[in-house]
Amino acid sequence: MELMISVTLFTVVLLASMTLVDSGRRFSRATMQITSVEDLAQQMLFKMEKELANAAGVEPKTSQPSGSVLDATETAQLESSDNVGFPPRGMLLIDRGEDTEERISYASLSADHRFFLDLTRGESCTQPVSHDADLYWAGLAEPIEVQEDPPVAESGRALAEDGSEILFSGDGFGFTYRVPVDPAGENNFIDGNQLRLGADVLGIGPTENGWNALVFVPKNTYDESETDDDLNRDGDTDDVYDIGQIRRLSWAHDQPAQVEEIGMGPSNVLQERCNWGGDLDGDKFDDPIFLWNRDTNLLEVRLFLLGRSNEDMPIVRSVQSVMFLRNEPEL
Repeated sequence: MELMISVTLFTVVLLASMTLVDSGRRFSRATMQITSVEDLAQQMLFKMEKELANAAGVEPKTSQPSGSVLDATETAQLESSDNVGFPPRGMLLIDRGEDTEERISYASLSADHRFFLDLTRGESCTQPVSHDADLYWAGLAEPIEVQEDPPVAESGRALAEDGSEILFSGDGFGFTYRVPVDPAGENNFIDGNQLRLGADVLGIGPTENGWNALVFVPKNTYDESETDDDLNRDGDTDDVYDIGQIRRLSWAHDQPAQVEEIGMGPSNVLQERCNWGGDLDGDKFDDPIFLWNRDTNLLEVRLFLLGRSNEDMPIVRSVQSVMFLRNEPEL
């Protein structure tokens, strides 16, 4: 309830906050000042830290059944071995890192946990092709296998417990997790010697069939050429960005149509269009929002925020937090 009240307050403050560009190089005064955006983002991270303190992270992955091929023109459904743990709507990544890599959005899941339904092919500037491969939730970012001399342009960075850097690969615009639940309402979160993990879903209540996901959802766009500003310091003003919000989805896999969705902070989060998780600060490393290491249970959340300076110019700031998830990850 405390989280819902806080989010409601955020939403009231943020209504109509992203009318981005006025004439010339100046930002519209309807756009929030960067200091206000940073404050709201820090408050969101604090709430997130509290919710995730006892959470277990999840890496949604599955595969197509043996012999199953997704045709390049198929838009009705995609069969999988098991899609439990995948958000009820979202985006898939197939043939990751290959020339045939494709991002496919889906609008819903089948009740038998086998099918992704109502597909949109060739998302994020990829091309529809035929596939017979593993399926990843596109929001996922995970440590790469080769940590020395990796292709740095395709890697994000996070800190290990000893202070060293671990390199990640993936879009990293989301994080899936479960929290301790007490379905019987007896103040008992333990089943034997294990925590009961799930989610508290509006209209369903606390359930061990429940899941949560934090995801970036685009709401507006920003074009560097309209203000002649190089936001990501790559030496040009040709880039276009999606501007959006982190939103929390909660659902139960036995009732996938019952989805609770809550906005989690300012609608000023920056992601480069067709390159979510890409380099936003010019350091040649990608900048996924969520980087989770299942070996250490460390989750790093890094937000690049677009706001208005005192001179009404666009300005980008970053805020971040490193959180420790106490429970062993599942899946």
